[in-house]
Amino acid sequence: MALLVAAATVLSGPAALASVPTSPPAPAAATADQADRRAAIQRELDRSVAEGAPGATALVAEGSTRWRTTSGVADLDTRAPMPADGRFRAASLTKSMVATVVLQLVDERRLRLADPVASVLPGVVPRGDRITVEQLLRHTSGLPDYINVPEMADPAVYGRRTFTPRQLVDFALRQAPVGEPGQKFSYSNANYILLGMIIERLTGGLADALRERVFGPADMRASYFPVTFPFLVGPHASGYYLAAGRMTKVTELNPSFAWAAYAVVSTPSDIQRFYRALLTGRLLPARLVETMRVTVPTGKEPWSGYGLGLETLKTTCGVTAWGHTGSIPGFVSMAFSSEDGQRQVIATLNVQSADREFGKIAMPVLNAVNTVFCGVPYVPTRP
Repeated sequence: MALLVAAATVLSGPAALASVPTSPPAPAAATADQADRRAAIQRELDRSVAEGAPGATALVAEGSTRWRTTSGVADLDTRAPMPADGRFRAASLTKSMVATVVLQLVDERRLRLADPVASVLPGVVPRGDRITVEQLLRHTSGLPDYINVPEMADPAVYGRRTFTPRQLVDFALRQAPVGEPGQKFSYSNANYILLGMIIERLTGGLADALRERVFGPADMRASYFPVTFPFLVGPHASGYYLAAGRMTKVTELNPSFAWAAYAVVSTPSDIQRFYRALLTGRLLPARLVETMRVTVPTGKEPWSGYGLGLETLKTTCGVTAWGHTGSIPGFVSMAFSSEDGQRQVIATLNVQSADREFGKIAMPVLNAVNTVFCGVPYVPTRP
């Protein structure tokens, strides 16, 4: 992805920093270190805004302490400040939640990771007798991605249509396979559409399954699975899509194009609670959390490994962080946690783009995430 922003859209509004301490005071040295990290993260968010993002947010959790920081604006017209914990389209963070439901079904012995897709969804995909549930979760099925078809070229068009899950799978199947089942990693949203269909076949409804099995147990009170509902309710930033230097508001979208692959609406606090609940064994038995962490190489640094709905971030100090990235018209997000789930960061932007220069906006967000774990940015920025 890339983003090129004209000078007229570059923002340099004041940043807001909010701290919500809930733990005993830290020693002076630790407090100074935390202050340095907060200042460094604030600088990175401000840099994203200076490069063209309307707004940026970060939530950092360390044990029982959480703090938030924002930069820029929620809306380019009203210039309202970014909400520190507003709703946003969580995009592919959805995959971690869908994977959690699938593994709960495995734990209940209603499904096996080795089950072929055809055993649950007969006749839906070619080679369905060879593609397994585990391969869908790990993106090693060989299925192409449906977002590459012409119907998915313009969010102003596809964001106003209603698609069925089967239509999305059929879009993927119009293309040649990217490999043999189990042969290699190749990220495809079609994998998670199929997983959503499997969940529906076994439970009756994906929205209900997410609400009852994930949102409720993880105390994600602000989260919802919109299916076709196009609006963000409650406090939220406007979402923007940048193409050829032009910023278009895309807050209202029919999310059926994303469905089980990347449609959940959430807040940074809810996302933080979800990953902590997942990684500390509150949503799955420890053995299945460990199964989620078995990764295949992606060949794409720094997201070097992919497990069952979990990405790894290889930080500059050697810490492996676990979570997922998200990208959908209007919003980009990164949510990563330490292995024990006690150090976490959720960072968001209210803009997405397919333009080549998008890295200028996104890199400071990666820098902020790396700073949480290592105290330094991923790529040092020249003054």
